[in-house]
Amino acid sequence: MAGEISKTEPRNDNEKPYGNMSDFLFGRRDIFATYDEITEQNVVFEVNTALMYHYQNVLEENYLYWYRRGIQPVLHRTKEYNEWILNKVVENHAEEIVTFKNGYFIMEPAFYSSRGSADQDDIDKLNEYLYRSGKQQADNILADWFHMVGKAALFVESNGDADIPVKAYALDPRSAFVVRSMRPGNKPVYAINIVISDEKSLIDVYTKDKVFRLSGGSAPAERVTDYPVYEATAIQLDKVENNELGYIPIIEYRYNSVNMGAFEGVVKLLDAINDIQSNRVDGVAQFIQSLGVAINCNFDESVTAETIKKSGLIALSSIGENKADFKILSEELNQDQTQTLCDNLYDQALRICAMPSINSKGTSASVTGTATIFNNGWEQAAASARNTEDLFRESNRYFDEILIDVLRRKKLLDVKLIDFELNFIRNETANVQSKAQAAQTMLAMGMAPELAFKKSGLSNDPVSDVKMSEKYLKLIWGDPDAAIEAEEAGNGQGEAIIVEEDNNNGENAEGGV
Repeated sequence: MAGEISKTEPRNDNEKPYGNMSDFLFGRRDIFATYDEITEQNVVFEVNTALMYHYQNVLEENYLYWYRRGIQPVLHRTKEYNEWILNKVVENHAEEIVTFKNGYFIMEPAFYSSRGSADQDDIDKLNEYLYRSGKQQADNILADWFHMVGKAALFVESNGDADIPVKAYALDPRSAFVVRSMRPGNKPVYAINIVISDEKSLIDVYTKDKVFRLSGGSAPAERVTDYPVYEATAIQLDKVENNELGYIPIIEYRYNSVNMGAFEGVVKLLDAINDIQSNRVDGVAQFIQSLGVAINCNFDESVTAETIKKSGLIALSSIGENKADFKILSEELNQDQTQTLCDNLYDQALRICAMPSINSKGTSASVTGTATIFNNGWEQAAASARNTEDLFRESNRYFDEILIDVLRRKKLLDVKLIDFELNFIRNETANVQSKAQAAQTMLAMGMAPELAFKKSGLSNDPVSDVKMSEKYLKLIWGDPDAAIEAEEAGNGQGEAIIVEEDNNNGENAEGGV
């Protein structure tokens, strides 16, 4: 199956699969080509060279993938003493971080909006083809992957159906990746998709004009989780085909400039939280199962430690003048101090990940509006999302090129890259009163409604929103395209007459300015 290169095998309990992988998580490596042109003569060598670097990424991606799913190092913790009291608690904050990032980044499907003088009807048609391609659904999977492992991969193909001329699919970045040029700009040279079955591998290599079909073998790579990764090796070139699309069909997306996942930078903090919580549960269990100490006690020969444990009550007799005493060793963990430490680690993790804090400790009840947004971390979350949007748009321009080229070749729509841009819908109602006041001020200054809506943050698609609201805006602000008549005065100055719509009855009236 494409996009899945790991296989499930029974784990040997004597193995320590995690090792120190969390000590080496610093983002995925970009992979660069040895040759600027891929040919039948160099493709096998080039692919095997790229795969060496790719599988370093795969080991880390596989670790992060299973970490997000709850397979975390605390599950393999051991104790030297009291080993029978061994709780393994996973607070899966990695899942929490990825889920929040996904939902906040793509609150609504991304869409195209008009730039400049582009025809809005053409942009509406483009958005319809975008929806039909499945790209908006694939965006959710892409976001999930790059928030989890730092990178994501999209596959694009031309479709014979006129209603759905282009199809888009999200791929597993552990089996699909892009190899770039080392020249300035680092443009993609080729892309690889790997399918592994048993001990065989099929490798497809895509350049702009060719598709190389290779076959090879596979073998287990170094184990870093309970689930091993299989490493493919190209052996021979089986077939060469023309790339009818004319573009490299695999596009790589990234969460940030260093290809780190959303929770990757705080893995150590998350591990510490798991250890503390596990030890807290151990402390409770140990308090309940406290040890007993007998001092100067004379037990009957039939009394053993096991019978004392089962009975719960014992009778003692003193030895001579020494008073018999039987005590329970019970030292309970300070839960308040432990909780303070956990809260601090959790809060630091949220800050580093640019997530809003839910504790809100120290926040005054009188602090509202914009101050609350900044104080609780929502502005930091928005800033992080905007940075991800810029990187997403950069990668998505490759998809935009493919989409409009296919539509143009099939004579379905003729638009240019400069006519539109990709937009993301953030929460437009947040702080809406301030935004509306800012937009109103800009309109009163004479700014175009599109600019006022955009600069105030009142709209994510100002061109479309202004078009829908055109007649209502005219009722309030007048018609900017109304005829202006000027009569020359004796000194060359003129008096302008603007024809406006009356706000009360909609009839036209003339007024001098």
